[in-house]
Amino acid sequence: MTTRAKSILRNPASNLLLISYLAWTLGLAQPSFALDEVNLHISAGVSGNALLYKFTKEKGFYREEGLEVLPIQAGMLPGIQGLVGGSFDFSQILGQGAGAILRGVPLKIVMVFDTRPLNWLYARKEIKSLQELKGGKQIAVSSFGAALDQMTRDLLPKHGINPQKDVVLRAVEPTPNRLAALMSGAVDAAVVNQMDRIIAKKNGFNELLFYGDDLEFVTAGAVTTERTLAQRPELVHKFLRGTLRGFHWLKNNEKEVVARMVPIMKVSEAEATDVYRAWLRVMSVDGTIPRSLQEKMIAFQRKSLKVERDVAPENVYDLSIVRSLNEEMRKNK
Repeated sequence: MTTRAKSILRNPASNLLLISYLAWTLGLAQPSFALDEVNLHISAGVSGNALLYKFTKEKGFYREEGLEVLPIQAGMLPGIQGLVGGSFDFSQILGQGAGAILRGVPLKIVMVFDTRPLNWLYARKEIKSLQELKGGKQIAVSSFGAALDQMTRDLLPKHGINPQKDVVLRAVEPTPNRLAALMSGAVDAAVVNQMDRIIAKKNGFNELLFYGDDLEFVTAGAVTTERTLAQRPELVHKFLRGTLRGFHWLKNNEKEVVARMVPIMKVSEAEATDVYRAWLRVMSVDGTIPRSLQEKMIAFQRKSLKVERDVAPENVYDLSIVRSLNEEMRKNK
C-alpha cells in the first residue's frame, strides 16, 4: 500500500470505509515508481460503475497513460469529503459531488457514465405494492442528499406517496448494508442496485419499483476539484483518456466483460449477462450528456437542496475534455 493510501486510512476525520481496499488492489500489477499515483474514490459494494473502473485498471489502460490508479471504496459523503480534502484525486459519485458544487464547493463533474438509474425498490415479502408502504414503513436509501435519496423523494409522490408523511426514509450506507437491513427486518423496504436485486429476488423479496422507468438521472462518472483541473491538467487528461478507453471497451465486449463479472459477482453466466445488458441500457453514449440533461439535473438538485440561486451548467459540468478525447479517438480509428 502506498504512503498516500496509508494516510487516508489514518485519517479519522474522513471516516472512510476502506475494508475492501485490498480486494481491489491485491493481485493486480504492483505500482511502479515511474507511474503517477491517482487515488480514486469508488462506491462500496459491487456495482457496474465501480466495476468499470476496476476493469479499466485490469486491462492496463491507466498504466498505458503512465498512471497507477488506486480504487478505494468509501461511503458517498466521506468520499466527497476526502476529495475536497485532497485524499482523493477523483470520485465516482456524482450525486453528492453535484450537491457539494451547489453549496459552493469548487468541484467539477468531468465525465458521466449513465443517464438513467439502475436501481430498484424491494420490500419485505408480505408487502406487495407501493401503497402498502404507507403508515410509516421504513425505507433504506443512501445518505441524505445523495442521488438515491433525491430520486426516491422525487419518485414516491409520482406514485401517490408523500415521502415526508407516509413513510420514513433512513440513510443506510454503504450499499450492501441496505440489503442487509432489508433481509434482517430492520427496514421494510430498501433501494438496491442490480447485484443486490439478484439476491433480494432469490430470497423472495418483492420488487415494487424500477427507478429507470420514471427517471433520467445521472449517478456516476468522474468528479474532481477545480484545483486539480487547473494545476494538474495533464493528469486529468491521462485519467480521463484511460477511463474513456475502458468505458468504450466495456460497451463493446460483452463476452469478455461477462466472463470477468461472473467470479466477482458470484452469479451464473446468464445472470451476469442480464446485468451487463441492463448496464448498456442506462449508459451514456460517450461519457457525456447533453446540456438539456445537465439543466434537468441541476434543477432537480436545486429543488432537493433548497438552493434558490440560478446555477449554470458550466458551474457544475466540464465535459470538454471527454468530448475532445472522443474526437481524438474517432480520428485515430
